[in-house]
Amino acid sequence: MVNQRYCPFCKAPAAQHCAHLALAAEGRNFVRRCVEACHGQKQWEALCERRRRSQRLSGDWSPDKEDFVWLETAFCNEFLKHLTWFGGLDYEWRTNRGLDKGGFWVLLWSRNPQRLWWELRDEFERQTLGLPFLLQPEPPGQSTFNYRI
Repeated sequence: MVNQRYCPFCKAPAAQHCAHLALAAEGRNFVRRCVEACHGQKQWEALCERRRRSQRLSGDWSPDKEDFVWLETAFCNEFLKHLTWFGGLDYEWRTNRGLDKGGFWVLLWSRNPQRLWWELRDEFERQTLGLPFLLQPEPPGQSTFNYRI
């Protein structure tokens, strides 16, 4: 393993998968694996769809605005870095047994990975629910506001 990384908490090599290693995944699979680990697929899909809809309605949509969907650094900045249980993100070059293929793996650290996953799912829900009301279509002739006191 080239450029081996160590746990920021217990200093164990990442290859030993200490208790602080929340996730080790190839870069291209990182976002999907985070979403799966927190069991937030439905919330993630809803969040992505609502963001796309919002950007299209405002005329602000472009493919580069969706970096957080697949790019691990953008995903980390948008959803992980501010979480209480986020411990850090690192990269490590790993090769397979034949040494003919290799790639960068993303290492996600946390003092308590289970709490990190719970917190990430809560973050997806918070962001999904916190989006503007106008993003949810109403049936014609009906209002979601109740003006009675």
